[in-house]
Amino acid sequence: MSNNNESIKASRVAAVSTKVLTDSKNKIKAIAEKFSLYGKIAPKSEETLETRLQARLTQKQLLEQANLEQIIKLSYDLCHDEPTRDPDPDWLIRFLDMAEQIHNPSMQKLWARILKQELIQAGSVSLRTLQILQTMTHREAMVFQKTLALTCCIGNDKNKKLLTSIKQRKGSFSLQRTHQSHIDYSQYQLPYSSILILTELGLILSTELETNAINPTEKLKFSYHQLAYDLYPIRKGCSLTYYRLSPIGQELAHLIGSQPNDTYQEELYEVLLKYFTISSKEK
Repeated sequence: MSNNNESIKASRVAAVSTKVLTDSKNKIKAIAEKFSLYGKIAPKSEETLETRLQARLTQKQLLEQANLEQIIKLSYDLCHDEPTRDPDPDWLIRFLDMAEQIHNPSMQKLWARILKQELIQAGSVSLRTLQILQTMTHREAMVFQKTLALTCCIGNDKNKKLLTSIKQRKGSFSLQRTHQSHIDYSQYQLPYSSILILTELGLILSTELETNAINPTEKLKFSYHQLAYDLYPIRKGCSLTYYRLSPIGQELAHLIGSQPNDTYQEELYEVLLKYFTISSKEK
């Protein structure tokens, strides 16, 4: 019986401890303590408003310094013996001003790669791209990387695109019936809401575009990561619809990189086979 009582008591203590750590009131208090903002919650008679302000500013500056030092160290570790050029002084100052706000370790690695890239090829990363990247959360960056894994290139244009459908018009008039195969990206954890987020960030152009009808006597170059296809339409009136990455999205795509999604690759091939004769080759 005593063992049961001790077990119950231990469970209650654990529950109370968990509540202390997770309930909203204590969470706000913990944030206030961490950032010296507790003046109205738990005032300490010996501390003035100015004292708390100085403590918060000092902590903020120390954190920013730690962020910058970590990014510089990561960039240093990435470098070898590549020839470099001095970055534009204004670009470098703006880079440091923005990079000091980057706390997430994964995002710090990305900023480290950006610095190395700019040293090797000055002007390759615009300030506008840095500004958008600074506003991105880690979750948004992951959504963008997930999107990149599903992008392709169409024709001779090397800009990345997110294929949305393949159309087959039944005849030469636009009013006639059209057969269309849509790509459902929600099954790859990329719902339409995620595409809207990237559109709002300026990484994807908001307008869905469409190719001209593809001439059956000519091939259309199409690539998905390291796989390159020559597509020959089975019938007339075939076209592709897609979303296109913005110029800033293209810059970030080059920096972030991505790996192909094997399941999507198989589905993409099956959809293409409905409309095209395919000749495939490794890039």
